[in-house]
Amino acid sequence: MVKNSISILFLIFTVVLLSCIMANAVMAEDLVITETLNIAEARRNMDGPGYSWANRFDELTLSGINLYTDSPYGLRLPDNCTVILNGNNYIHAEKYGIACSGTVVFKGTGTLTIDAGEMGIFLVTQNNTHKVRLLEGEYHITSGKYGIYSENADFSFVGSQMDIKIKSDDGFSVYGRNINLIGGTLKADKPIYTTNELVVDSINIEAGTADNIRPALFSERTLRVENIKFDGIEKYTNQSYVNGNAETRFFKYSLIFGNPVPAYVDYLIIAIAILIVALLIIIPLRVKAGKSKKIQQRLIEEGIIKK
Repeated sequence: MVKNSISILFLIFTVVLLSCIMANAVMAEDLVITETLNIAEARRNMDGPGYSWANRFDELTLSGINLYTDSPYGLRLPDNCTVILNGNNYIHAEKYGIACSGTVVFKGTGTLTIDAGEMGIFLVTQNNTHKVRLLEGEYHITSGKYGIYSENADFSFVGSQMDIKIKSDDGFSVYGRNINLIGGTLKADKPIYTTNELVVDSINIEAGTADNIRPALFSERTLRVENIKFDGIEKYTNQSYVNGNAETRFFKYSLIFGNPVPAYVDYLIIAIAILIVALLIIIPLRVKAGKSKKIQQRLIEEGIIKK
């Protein structure tokens, strides 16, 4: 009798355990987005597992999104929007991990991992006034040919950390018209290439490979590499591999007001202060000079002094 009771209890426990495992598997599957998340055409608020779109504020919050799709696009973003990263976020797509239709700002303290067949972040826009900025967060990009690709829009990385791995031997970690890499840490296993301007300033950077004949950093027109001390070389002169550390710290936000006020506000305040001080000195001198001139003119008219 006791043995039968134990067997029944064991059977019940096994059934309950299997039910919980199956339920958790179903729940986990429900949390995976398997289609393109198209925010570019959003006209209202949108919510789903790991994301929330505030249409009024053009703000997308990613908080643990798990997007795995065989569609060409993973996440599509509209012009003039902000992406806030919270927690760990993952996007996989057949061709393009994230497609930006215009100006986009990435912020937040989370991480974003992108696995794409062709391009990690694709700046689709043809408008050269559009800008994509990675201001905060960590980014891990694995793609077939390009980590970041932009024919027209400006791209800037000022985040805390980004690493890019490219599968194709003739691929590029970053390819674009105007690229700014300023502050933070960047590790890229393929060259960084621009058709117009490349600025690399105050950043910890490792780029290219020693066995590659292509320069690690290259621009068809303007290349500016500043405030970086490279290992083993005096300065960058088209080496195929570079590893260097920032010599100065780049401040993204105001030292006076803090986050989210941008650093240039400090410079404006300093410039205004200098202008005010200058005016306080110049104006009294001009007034004094004017009074002296009037006195001199009166003395000449009265014949006290000669002109």
